[in-house]
Amino acid sequence: MATDLMSEKLINRYLLGELPEEQQVEIEDRAFSDQEFMAIITAAENDLIDEYVREQMSAADQGRFESRFLASESRRKRVEFARALTQLLDETRVTERETRKVSAAPVSWREALAAFFNGLNPVGRLALTAATLLILVGGAWLITQTLTLRSQLNQLQAQRSSQQNNQQTLEQQVESERRRNDELSAQLNQEKQQRAQSDESLRQLSESVKQQQQPNEAPRSIIASLALLPGISRGATTQPKLILPPNASVARLQIGIEPEEDYQSFGVELRTANGRPVWMRDALTARSSRGGRSVRLTLPASALLPGEYELRLKGVPKSGPPEDVAFYYFEVMKR
Repeated sequence: MATDLMSEKLINRYLLGELPEEQQVEIEDRAFSDQEFMAIITAAENDLIDEYVREQMSAADQGRFESRFLASESRRKRVEFARALTQLLDETRVTERETRKVSAAPVSWREALAAFFNGLNPVGRLALTAATLLILVGGAWLITQTLTLRSQLNQLQAQRSSQQNNQQTLEQQVESERRRNDELSAQLNQEKQQRAQSDESLRQLSESVKQQQQPNEAPRSIIASLALLPGISRGATTQPKLILPPNASVARLQIGIEPEEDYQSFGVELRTANGRPVWMRDALTARSSRGGRSVRLTLPASALLPGEYELRLKGVPKSGPPEDVAFYYFEVMKR
């Protein structure tokens, strides 16, 4: 069952220190964030102070009030102010009654104020002076406390906003690193698959050559060759054709390059027309012949199926990453 924090009885018990610690903390948190609730607590404090100075409080409550409420210096000042104000009001009432008996003639407010002040005994005048000083000091103290609490509240709100911004930034960085790791993992798996396909093709080629070898007879292998020249685009009407006989075991591509392409080594990527990787090779060197400079690529004929292919030639400089040199397009046909 929820506690009614607005109950006057509950607030009085809180001010006299009769509530458990959990309810005290709940009331203090509410007062810190709710100005209207803080005003209710202040009004309850004023009522308790009034009962105390007028001696209208029970002995038990008076003991708790003195041990709990008067522990604060500011509250003791408020009690002293209330006691002086009560004494002043009592003396005022006595003075008014005596004044009415002496004369019923109307007087101005200045004369009444002067008569009131002159009619006070030294104790009353001292009490009035003390009450005025307490009002001034108490008002200044309340204003200072209000400004201090408001400044602390603004600082807490700024700290909370900063923490939320830092948390959002960390979450974004974690998400970015996770996506990057996923991309690197996918790229690594793709490279492993391509390497495995290349190794499997070489293994099949090696087994095929061994099976074709005869005792006391030199191995025979039929090689299908094709020369690729730079400058042939994908949409050309006539593309070079590589004819693979049924018993061809090796395909050899003679890749021509421009004389100015002076790289330390070259790399080759062979893909189908729809982008499926077929063959990759690195650390190829250029050779010079009468027809110019070229790079030779040898691969098993079983790796090539009928259709169109794209060959990407990359140059590896002495320093830095590989660079695209040229693209070649050709068609594979089988008899």
